[in-house]
Amino acid sequence: MRSVTIIIFLTLLFSTSCSSRGEKYPVDLKLSVNEYATNFNIIEEVEGDKILRVIENWSGKETIYDYHLVPENELKGREIKENEISVPPARVVCMSTSHIAYISALGKVESIKAVSGAKYISDSSVIQLFNEGKISDVGFESSLNYETLIALSPDIVFTYGISGENNIYLEKIKALGIKVIAVGDYMENHPLGKAEYLRFFGALYNCSEKADSLYSFIRDEYMNTKVRAEQFGKKKKILINAPWKDVWYIPGEDSYMSCLIQDAGGEVLGGKKGDFHSYPNSIEEVFKLSYNADIWLNPNNFQSLSELKRSNPLFGKIGVLEKGKVFNNTKRNTAIGGSDFWEKGVVEPHLILKDLINILHTNDTLSVNLKYFKMLN
Repeated sequence: MRSVTIIIFLTLLFSTSCSSRGEKYPVDLKLSVNEYATNFNIIEEVEGDKILRVIENWSGKETIYDYHLVPENELKGREIKENEISVPPARVVCMSTSHIAYISALGKVESIKAVSGAKYISDSSVIQLFNEGKISDVGFESSLNYETLIALSPDIVFTYGISGENNIYLEKIKALGIKVIAVGDYMENHPLGKAEYLRFFGALYNCSEKADSLYSFIRDEYMNTKVRAEQFGKKKKILINAPWKDVWYIPGEDSYMSCLIQDAGGEVLGGKKGDFHSYPNSIEEVFKLSYNADIWLNPNNFQSLSELKRSNPLFGKIGVLEKGKVFNNTKRNTAIGGSDFWEKGVVEPHLILKDLINILHTNDTLSVNLKYFKMLN
């Protein structure tokens, strides 16, 4: 799948924050169509100005936000409008560790002034800056430290959408006059869709050329690795996850993890076709599926085979556990459970795919040969 650019000559209705004021901008546009990411677009006016389009649909109702990216030197002291973002930002807050990964990959860590849940972060440069007091921890959504947030006076708070009452904190931040951008990377189901958010942050940090180059490298590495997996022929059957409160959730075949497994030459047992949602199953239902399993992946937070056996007497009868064919994506977890798989892994899907190919098809499964996964003993 290759990127394309569409030249559109039309008058579009662009919004303030979300098409509320109905301001019209008669402009000639160049719309950069993403290869895999579905929740943002970068729109370039003929004059060279850029618009970052964010498509929010986590609540089931699609809302479009258009942000006009204005170079700081072009503001000329005037007040910034509601639908404008001054770029590049000098002071940002990251409410998700994945945001840190994108910013770090582009070499812009110095712009991060606060994070949410510092103890869960894996990036060594961010940890160092936090320990030096140069990065603050503003807490989590339900207990956000608004005083710290006000004192920091960030240019942007990068957040993510949550349906329901937990989403109220976004409106509180906006009410303080602070720019909020909800980043939809967590909703992308293709691994390269997540990686493509490098282009999202590249537009904001005025380093699109670097972002495009880095993304292209990751894409090419991923696709070349996927071709390598095809030589192994028969797909391996994968038992995935473990029960949570006696319910075993299995992701659909179009989900992020299932896509990685398929591209590595595997097949998730019990995954619903044409769906990316995870569905609940009883332990007994999945136990029956396990008879056909070649590998067991990502059994929640279990770190050893003995832990798994103690958690449920049925698990000791699962063939792949008896053979020691159980792997978890927790190798790079922090001491209290922060996951680098979900942090830096968003910009390294090609390395995750290599791990999975080694697990599914080769004998290179020793910890030293895997970056994100480890074999449980």
